[in-house]
Formats: sequence, C-alpha cells, structure tokens
Amino acid sequence: MTLHDSNKAIIFALSCVISWSLIAVISKVGTADISPLQLLFLSNVLSAIVLGCLVFFLRNDVEHCMAQIKRNAIQTSYLGFLGCFLYYLCLYYGYSKSNAVTVLVVQYLWPILVVLLSPFILGEKRTNKTIFIALLGFAGVVVVASKGETTAANFEDLPTLAIVFTGSLSFALFSVLSKKLNCHALIAALLFFAWASLFSLIAVLFNGGIKLPSSTQAWLGLFVNGMIVNGLSYFWWLRALQLGQVSRIAPLVFLTPILACIWLVLLLDEPFFPSYAIGLILCVAAGFMAATDSKKIVLPRHSSNATLPDQ
Repeated sequence: MTLHDSNKAIIFALSCVISWSLIAVISKVGTADISPLQLLFLSNVLSAIVLGCLVFFLRNDVEHCMAQIKRNAIQTSYLGFLGCFLYYLCLYYGYSKSNAVTVLVVQYLWPILVVLLSPFILGEKRTNKTIFIALLGFAGVVVVASKGETTAANFEDLPTLAIVFTGSLSFALFSVLSKKLNCHALIAALLFFAWASLFSLIAVLFNGGIKLPSSTQAWLGLFVNGMIVNGLSYFWWLRALQLGQVSRIAPLVFLTPILACIWLVLLLDEPFFPSYAIGLILCVAAGFMAATDSKKIVLPRHSSNATLPDQ
C-alpha cells in the first residue's frame, strides 16, 4: 500500500461516512408509508440497478465483467447476506422494538469488532494505539447516544439488543471478509446488492408483500437511499478497504452518528444537546488519529487489482 493509496482510502471512507450519516433522516422519510423491510427490498433493487449500469458503462469489455461476475457469484452471496441484508434487517428490527439511543450504541460496536477481528482473519497488526483509537471513537458515540446522562441508555431489552449485536457482528464480518475478495469493488458491490435483493424479496413476500411508496417525500428518500446511501457508498467502502488497512479505516465510521445528529437537528428540528459537541470532539480526534496513523504503515497491495476506473 503506497501513500497515494492510503490517501485515496481515507477519501473513499469519508465519502461513505457522509452518505451513511443520512440513514437516520432517510429512514424517517422513506418509511412514512411503507415498512422498513419493504424499503430495504426496494433500496436493494435500486442499488443493484444503479451499480449494474455503472459497471457496464465504465467498461467496454463486457465479457471480462461477466467473467468476474461468474467467478465471484458464490463468494459474494454470503457477503451480500451479511452486509446488505442481515445487518439492516437486525438494525431495523432493533429500532422498531427498543430504545433508539441504546440501539445506536450497540449498532456502532461493529467498528470495534472490525478492529478485534482483523488480526485473526487478515493477520493485520493490532497495536495498543489502534485499540485506543477504536475505544476513543466509541466513547464519543456513547456520549452522543446517552446525551451525557448515564440513565439515557438502558440495556434491559437484552433479546432485542442481542439481535442488534448480531447485525453489528454481521457487518463487521462483511467488512473484514470483503478484504479477501479478489474482485473489483464496483462489481463486488453489484453482486452484494443483487444477492441482497433476492434475500429481501423472499423476506418481504413472507411479510405482507411488495408495497410502493405513495408520497413524493418517500420516493425521494427511496431514491437517495438506493442510489447513494446504500448503492454507491458500498463501492466507496470496498475501495477504502482494498486500498487501506481495515483496522485503521473502520474507526473513521465513528464520525457517522455525529453527522447524523447534525442532519437531524438541521433538517428535522431535533433538539441539540451540549454532549453532542463533546462526542464530536472525541470522534473527530479518533478519526484524525486513524487517518494519520494509516499513512505510516506500508502493506502489500491487495490482490484485488482494479479492472475498472477508480471512482
């Protein structure tokens, strides 16, 4: 991994952070008249279509793209299940059944799990500084989620929180295992969402069937979610993982809930608490330390060389 690759990895990761920070707002708008599962299915289908168009518009060699798709179809099935279906299914269930701030804390355990899992699965070096960065970022999330009060987040609903934790673990595994995928990020993302579309279709057919949004706002939320928040962001995230070290890219995600709070305040008139400022400082510090620390480490380039232009 060169210094140029490290810088590009940070840019891709930060692009993901910004897009993922819109999930809270999109969820409120997108589920105005359809269920979260129906939103997940429609978003997955839209993401697969958008990514499919990008793959074939960016490559003239369609046969080469099809060869990569066929070669990676089976391996991407379980990754698509983990990162594009199970994670969101557990997350949506948690937000519908338990306290939102508690779910938020458990949800953002996944970057911690990435840091803990990557040395065992990928053989990446784990230092005390890496662990400190992850804990610092998580501390910022806890401060924001609890609004500075120890009683704001309670962990009484253990069965529901166990499901949310399962989702966090599934996305951590998705992030770590995706590093081993020998496929261009854009094609991989297409396959992930194609599989997730199938999984979510099966699930939605057993839970009320397919329903389309009826309001303009819900349609807008669906398109933003399908095209950017889920679709393109996964390509950016995979490119970040391919170009950088996983355990140092993951802590940047701690900026996401802080930005989400800002969007909620600005766009939906949610109240702003002083603890948000404290959490922002902690998360920005963790993200800055992760970004600067990643430039000091040089690793062999991953075998998944780009066969499409980097976007």
